[in-house]
Amino acid sequence: MELPKTVVHALHERANQKDQQPALWRLQGGAYVPTSWSEYAQRVRRFALGLHALGFGAGQPVGILGFNREEWHVADLGTIAMGGVPVGLYTTSSLEQLEYILGHCEATVLVVENEKHLRTGLALRQKLPALRHLIVIDPPATLPEGVLTYADVMARGTGVDEGPYWDSVNALKPEAMGTLIYTSGTTGHPKGVMLSHHNLVWTANQLKESVEFGADNPPSLISYLPLSHIAEQIISLHCPLLMGIQVYFAQSVDKMPDALKEVRPTFFFGVPRVWEKFKVKAESGLQSQPPMKRRLVEWARGVAMERHTRAMRHERIPLLMEAKYRLAKKVVFAPLRARIGMDRVEFFATAAAPIGRDVLDFFASIDIVIHEVWGMTEVTGPGTVNTENATRLGSVGRAMLGVELRIAEDGEILMRGGNVCMGYYKNPAATAELLEDGWLHTGDVGKLDSEGFVYITGRKKEIIVTSGGKKTAPGNIEEMLKSLPGVGNALVVGERRNYLVALLALESEKALALAKEKGWPQDIAALSEDPRLHQLLQEAIERDINPKLARFETIKKFAVLKKEFSVDGGELTPKLSVRRKVVEGMYASLIEGLYAEPKGSEHAHAN
Repeated sequence: MELPKTVVHALHERANQKDQQPALWRLQGGAYVPTSWSEYAQRVRRFALGLHALGFGAGQPVGILGFNREEWHVADLGTIAMGGVPVGLYTTSSLEQLEYILGHCEATVLVVENEKHLRTGLALRQKLPALRHLIVIDPPATLPEGVLTYADVMARGTGVDEGPYWDSVNALKPEAMGTLIYTSGTTGHPKGVMLSHHNLVWTANQLKESVEFGADNPPSLISYLPLSHIAEQIISLHCPLLMGIQVYFAQSVDKMPDALKEVRPTFFFGVPRVWEKFKVKAESGLQSQPPMKRRLVEWARGVAMERHTRAMRHERIPLLMEAKYRLAKKVVFAPLRARIGMDRVEFFATAAAPIGRDVLDFFASIDIVIHEVWGMTEVTGPGTVNTENATRLGSVGRAMLGVELRIAEDGEILMRGGNVCMGYYKNPAATAELLEDGWLHTGDVGKLDSEGFVYITGRKKEIIVTSGGKKTAPGNIEEMLKSLPGVGNALVVGERRNYLVALLALESEKALALAKEKGWPQDIAALSEDPRLHQLLQEAIERDINPKLARFETIKKFAVLKKEFSVDGGELTPKLSVRRKVVEGMYASLIEGLYAEPKGSEHAHAN
């Protein structure tokens, strides 16, 4: 099959093929209302022509600031159609971060969702001379001077000559920049990753060949993670254009579970944090069941785990085991999945950050096999995938179809394929470091097993070198620490030190559920100082974690922090990765205390 030149070409092909069938669904008056494929294409055309009427030209960037909704998609594709470059912006970004990004790319247009984001837009317009047009989707009652509404732009593109639109679309070149995505780097200013039209179409197509989005007619998914992130763009914006997937927009991240129950999608993607929250709720629900029901569930979980483990190894499944599994599925798992709206899901996926093996094992035991995908913005999202027929829990899968992968001498993962980006915008030095002889240096360190499955062991720049010259990747140890009772996040420290220590951040739901069970204080700050919690964590580290590590990797001391890590607090990036240097700076004195304390003291709490 010949690939469409761009995602806009894919949209028009799909509109010609599916016409009045639903493409997008939005909540209106408490019910989901559809937009057909023909209407979708028409709205993109009108928005693009509206931009053209404003004097918008090829190559100009358009910032988009708002939550996932139809207008986000239309603004993105309309910008591409006119030869422009969409730049998705995180709604959690500070004014300074937005000023840097929009100033760096010299955006001429900013589309904002509502009055709150419009205030941000007005402040940015005062600082950025190139920013000529502000467009608000849900305008306030009184519109500030010089601000256009989304409806205004659509009206300017309605009933006009469509020649400029088709001329622009036909002039688009696959090798030209299609979108610009700024990484939410853990240090310094974000870098703008240039992705070509070919990158977007090729990657969406390869993912389609690798992942089951649902054989049900029609396949569907829920869009709820930030569209400024490449994972959500590929999954809920670009893949649906090539595959005809129906996209439902959740009202917010918090209301995604409600959308799940109503929509009952055929595909579900969650970042590890989403799965961790599901796990906490599921475990709490199982604990509240009467003893007989708990025993039934435990039996079913044991059967499912053994059956799935054999299936993933491609081992023969005995007839009796399969019969038990089918019974467990009917009596326990089908009702459970129906209750949470996952009864039609045919493929569960996770990516964007490491996920704990305990989380993967838990879900496999309740008949939800999560397929881990690994990638990065620089490879247009996915680089390796676990597929329906080839999955290993704890591995990020094999190289995606059409992608070449090799491990460098220092353990770094190198990649080559149609998903490899054009480089960094206005940053030739960083681009030269990233791309060498056609190979992209991912910065991740990993290993390959004999069957081609990839295991990520850490980030090259995050490798800790102890004072004894021993090297370790903290990421794997941190994932193990996150499985401790009540713990939501962890940071391992030890660069040029003679042993490793850890900062443990409690997670509200997990920690308070533990406190309730034990009769401890129902307050995170008080709980963080409770010696009984410290004793519990110390015993769990000595029993469950340190024995699995090399001697120099063991955690000798730890501190329990008084608050969770969060995006607003600055400890996490928008994609929920820990900002290592920021956290180390925040708790520098506490870390020094862990190394200065007498040897007999094993743990501390944050002051």
